[in-house]
Amino acid sequence: MSHSDSVGKLLAEIATLVADGLRLFSLADKRQWGPDEHEQVQAFTQLLDEAKKDFQELSPLVNGQIYYENDRKHESLEELRALKAKFNAHIENIRDWSRSGGPINPIWVRETHDLQRQLHRAQRRAAHRIFTSETENSTRCLGAFLVYRKQREWTRNRAVPDELEYQRRYREELLLCNTVGSFQRFGERDIAFMCDFCDGHIVWEDLENMPSIRSFQEAAASPILTLSPTTDNPHWQATGFTLSGHQEKQIVFAPVAIANHVAPLHRDWLAGLLCPYCENESTVPQEEYDDEDPYRPELSYEDMAAFHEHLSWQHTITAPTSSQPAQTNSCQMM
Repeated sequence: MSHSDSVGKLLAEIATLVADGLRLFSLADKRQWGPDEHEQVQAFTQLLDEAKKDFQELSPLVNGQIYYENDRKHESLEELRALKAKFNAHIENIRDWSRSGGPINPIWVRETHDLQRQLHRAQRRAAHRIFTSETENSTRCLGAFLVYRKQREWTRNRAVPDELEYQRRYREELLLCNTVGSFQRFGERDIAFMCDFCDGHIVWEDLENMPSIRSFQEAAASPILTLSPTTDNPHWQATGFTLSGHQEKQIVFAPVAIANHVAPLHRDWLAGLLCPYCENESTVPQEEYDDEDPYRPELSYEDMAAFHEHLSWQHTITAPTSSQPAQTNSCQMM
C-alpha cells in the first residue's frame, strides 16, 4: 500500500498488468493454440478498450481528467487496491502458463470478463463519489443525473418532435438507462434495477416483465409525445402484469425512477427516490406579497411503494383513449 496512490495511478497499474498479460500471449508459441487462447487474448483486449473508454467518458463528468486521476478518496483507493490484487493474481497465472506451456485453463476467460465488470463498476463508483462530494444542489446519484439531464434537455426544448425524432429520443432514453445499470430478476417475483454508480437497487414488486413504453403511449392516438414529462403532463405510468397472477397493474415507468434515484445510505442497498414534479414546483417563485412560509414539498421517498403512492395521489392525469390502440409488445426487459 502506497500513500502516493491515487485513482489514476491505480488504474494505470491495473492497465499495465493487463498489457503484460497480452504481451505474454504475443510471445507464446501459437502453433498449438486452440479457441481458448484466442478468446483469452480477445478478452484482455476488450477489457483494456472498455477501461480506456470508461476513463475518457467519466473524466468530463467530474471536472476533468486531472481531477479524476488525482482523486484520493479512501473508499475508491481501497476498492481499486483490492481489485489490483485480483488482477495481479490473474496475470500470475498467465506468467506460470507462459513458462510451462500447454493449453490455458478455460476458466481464465470467464475470470477476465468478471474482472472487467468489476473494473467497469469501480471506475463508475469512483466518479460517483467525486460527483457527490462536489455537487451540493443535487442529491441524485451520478447515474441518475445522467438520465435526468437528458430528460430535462428534452423538456426544455419546446419544439414538438416529429415521429422520427420521437423514436430517436425513446431509444436513447432506454439505452441510457441500460448504460447506467442493469435489470435483473430479484427473488421469485420482483425485478430490480441495479445502478453501477451507487450500487443502489430500485425494486418493482411482483412484476412479470419490465414495460418498455409508458401507458400513455399505448393509449394515445398519436405516438408523438414529449418524452420527459412536465409537472402539468406527468406521464410516469407504465402498464405491466403481475407474475403471481398475470393481472394488469400500473407501475412507475423505469426511466422515471432511474432518473430520480438517490444513492443508498451507508451500508444500505435500497435507493431512495425523488419526486421530479414536486422538485420543479418547489423552485417556482412565491407570490411577491405572500407572507406564508415558502412551499417546500416532500421530495424524497424511501422505496418504490411510497414513491408510487405519492405519484398516484398527486401527479396522475387521465390518459386519452383510442379506438385503435397501438399494437406493440410493450412488456420486455430493458
